[in-house]
Amino acid sequence: MAQASTPLPKLQLSIAVLIQAAEALSATVIFPFVPQFVRDTGITGGDERKTGYWAGVLESIFFIAEFLSVYTWGRASDRFGRRPVLLLGPLGLAFALVGFGWSKSFQSLVVFRCAQGVFNGNLGVVKTVMAEIADSSNLAQIMALIPLAWSSGSTLGPIIGGLFSNPEERWPNSFGKLRVLREHPYLLPCAFVGILSLLFFFIGFVWLEESSPMILAQRKRERLRISASTDPTLTTRLVAADAPSYGAIAGVDAANSWQTESGQHDTLVDEELPTMRELLVPRLVIPLINYAFFCFTQTAFQVLFPLMYSTSIENGGLGFSPYEIGVTRGIWGVLNTFCQLFVAARVIQRFGARRIYIFAFANFTVCIGAYPILSFFAQRAQKVDIVVWTIVVVQLLSNLVISMAYSSVQTYIVNSSPRPSALSSTNSIAQMVSTVLRALAPFIASALFALSLQLNLAGGYMVYILLLGVVFAGICCSFLLSSDPKSNHPVL
Repeated sequence: MAQASTPLPKLQLSIAVLIQAAEALSATVIFPFVPQFVRDTGITGGDERKTGYWAGVLESIFFIAEFLSVYTWGRASDRFGRRPVLLLGPLGLAFALVGFGWSKSFQSLVVFRCAQGVFNGNLGVVKTVMAEIADSSNLAQIMALIPLAWSSGSTLGPIIGGLFSNPEERWPNSFGKLRVLREHPYLLPCAFVGILSLLFFFIGFVWLEESSPMILAQRKRERLRISASTDPTLTTRLVAADAPSYGAIAGVDAANSWQTESGQHDTLVDEELPTMRELLVPRLVIPLINYAFFCFTQTAFQVLFPLMYSTSIENGGLGFSPYEIGVTRGIWGVLNTFCQLFVAARVIQRFGARRIYIFAFANFTVCIGAYPILSFFAQRAQKVDIVVWTIVVVQLLSNLVISMAYSSVQTYIVNSSPRPSALSSTNSIAQMVSTVLRALAPFIASALFALSLQLNLAGGYMVYILLLGVVFAGICCSFLLSSDPKSNHPVL
């Protein structure tokens, strides 16, 4: 008989999703205008073809900073609790975003983009919280909400970036009259997202609860220890406090203790945190490899989107304005949010995480392969005609399917944790893999894009050929995933 699903802790989940959405907002709000922002700083020397290099630096530094800080945030959450670590993220983002929009030099853009990456380093902790407030009956349902946070943020981010950039041109009779916005044409969208991040901070400050099993158990033991000093009958309850009330996750029994391979049950409070070497076994390594391919390919695709769409038609792009890029991305984001809410979880449950991941990842062939086709038809027509728009629609629809790969691989990662005290470390390692690949992908993709155009490599299409090779390798690795995310044995 199927286990009844435990009601979702909606308030805590909502706060976790909002904090995670702050990363997507801060990461994607600059997409529609970052090519022009880079040109405005003068770093390209007036050569449009060099934009890709410097835009790639900005994208990469964000994830490099996140990579360098993510494990520290994870360890800090183990020691001081999840709540304070999570609250620092959106608070810091609010100030970093305003600084980015206020910048006039490329060096200043780098500094504040780096700060955004540091304050997004707590994302591994967010995923840990979402797993800790779950139990075995609703874990899959909660994991399906992780990509929803990204899709909702990546929906609003480009819309805000496209609509609110250059207010002097878009709203000359209102925002355009403000001198500060005329001098800083990209401050308004950055400040808008900064205010949202600050709002998320205050929501979390009021309602976010601690979820770390070890921190909760320590607090409970301390309360009982104080009570036991005046009431000896409470002493026997001290041992029971070692089993906190949160999260039966992938192997936690009814008493919330963890059964080791030797058959012994260890309480959560006295467990030592596992080392990274102890965690890097095939059960985790295989999902991490697939996660690495997914993060690199998805980020490369997203970075190429504004570059290719904003580049002039004669130089191999579509010549879209920031507004057109923002609206296009925004429409896709709305559709993606709908799919994640009402389609993705059902499809994964029906066909299994492995099948959906393989199918979803394979759709990168369509998404990336569409770029050279778009360029070819746009150059032939010397405009964005109905044929080009049709290919754009096919590309965006295929990208909707790709989002399901994220939910699928996250299920494998969460279930690869050997015991509760390792969950934060497991998610931190996964987040490190994500950030280092997302750091490399923007620079590699944008540099290849610029080189392909400057040197006319493979007719300007070399960047797409190489990325399709990466996609093929990722498809091959996806077949190594076990048929059951809870299985210890990958397919070899």
